[in-house]
Amino acid sequence: MTSSTTAMTYVIIGGASGMGLATVQTLLARGSEVAVCDISEENLETLLAHLTPEASSKCFAKPVDVTDRSAVNFFFHAAKEHFGKLNGIANFAGTGGHGLGTDAVWQTSEDEYNFIMDLNVKGLFNVLSSALVPGFLSKHASVVHIGSIFSEKGFLNGAVFAASKHAALGMVRSAAKETKGRVRVNCVLPGVIDTPMHRANLARVKNFTPTPATPIPRDGTAQEVANVVTFLLSEESSFVTGDAWNVDGGANA
Repeated sequence: MTSSTTAMTYVIIGGASGMGLATVQTLLARGSEVAVCDISEENLETLLAHLTPEASSKCFAKPVDVTDRSAVNFFFHAAKEHFGKLNGIANFAGTGGHGLGTDAVWQTSEDEYNFIMDLNVKGLFNVLSSALVPGFLSKHASVVHIGSIFSEKGFLNGAVFAASKHAALGMVRSAAKETKGRVRVNCVLPGVIDTPMHRANLARVKNFTPTPATPIPRDGTAQEVANVVTFLLSEESSFVTGDAWNVDGGANA
């Protein structure tokens, strides 16, 4: 079945694992061309190794550090040159930091603060400042940033993480106003999602439970987030911009 993402071209940042990987796989399965970058060259190699020949022909992949503005800009232009157009971008790059769930704000070092803010805020700035230059993206393009349910509330022993997610949502909503519909800009706010990052937190912090019991009493899946991101990238969401979409099992209800 043809979808509104068929024959479209998208950039997926942080697309070699977790929610980003699920989005790459979904878009390729629906007939899209995908330029995927990730800081992990090993994960990118694994992604490419598991693609079918047909999917591989529609995938362009390079390692990129999203905190490096020139690297982000170079990758975007290389992807556009490779495919001839860009219809949208989804940014999954982000971090909870090294002490999420254990360190109060007064226990957080300046280096840790800079690490979190550089990736979660400066990284998004680097994406938007390159992507939203008038004429760069195709007409009716869409940019989706992946935030967190903690973009809208505090996180116990995760103050800098929550602050970075609040800041990113503010940037997304402001950018949506600035583009005036030329490019739609939205944010997805996942709750507890079963990803390698969440599993690492479970291994690091005993009884890691960042949210209370939710109306849907289970963790979400990477695919469930990918489904919403794909919708927001597609023309099916043509009247949606400047919004925050919770994918959290009702945690923020």
